[in-house]
Amino acid sequence: MSDKINSQAQELAQDAIISLFELDTSRTGGGMVRFAPEPINGQPVRFAGNEYFAFPIQASGFEYSGKGPLPRPKLTVSSLDMAFMALVLSTDDLVGMPIRRLRTYRRHLDDGTDPDPGALFPVDYFVVERKTSHNKTVMQFELSSALDQEGRGIPARQILRDSCSHRYRFRSGADFSYEGVTCPYSGEACFTAGGEPTTADNDRCGKRLSDCRLRFGQYAELPFYGFPGVGRFRS
Repeated sequence: MSDKINSQAQELAQDAIISLFELDTSRTGGGMVRFAPEPINGQPVRFAGNEYFAFPIQASGFEYSGKGPLPRPKLTVSSLDMAFMALVLSTDDLVGMPIRRLRTYRRHLDDGTDPDPGALFPVDYFVVERKTSHNKTVMQFELSSALDQEGRGIPARQILRDSCSHRYRFRSGADFSYEGVTCPYSGEACFTAGGEPTTADNDRCGKRLSDCRLRFGQYAELPFYGFPGVGRFRS
């Protein structure tokens, strides 16, 4: 919670709290879908330079009790919106899609009396767990915490101490190809898998932290996608 929100939450006269939702569909090639339960002055809600279109939605169950399992909020949305229906059908009922709820006071929206994109209550991060019901008028979805997904581990990938799991660039004809590549390196310096200077045709990454330093610099912020700080188990 930002200091400004924390201070205002202590005031006797409370401004209206606005809830905003962001659904991340990038996993299926889409973008960020932003919506709010209702418009303001007949217009989409604008916050932090983003536009949240009005969409009939009821949200409940976000409260943490501090006891028992983590909350599993419910989102009830209209099934009459054809664009949203198409999104649901094309993404396997949104299962696995990250969704977050942002809350701020009305005054901090872009058209408010005190616009401030940093003025937020603690952001709620969840994932669409399943669609629980669907009829002619409404659909209901159950959300789960990012820490409460059956069969998932943290950090959701294998922990390798000495090996980077980024996909490195490769040669395609006369040039390097970056299609499907996750390593951000695009420099001219080339090295073998053993760390020796070489030509572009023989450029290979050895997947070690030392290979990262060769390409990005000894004291640069490295994009190494391994876990060099993990200790070895000794019995």
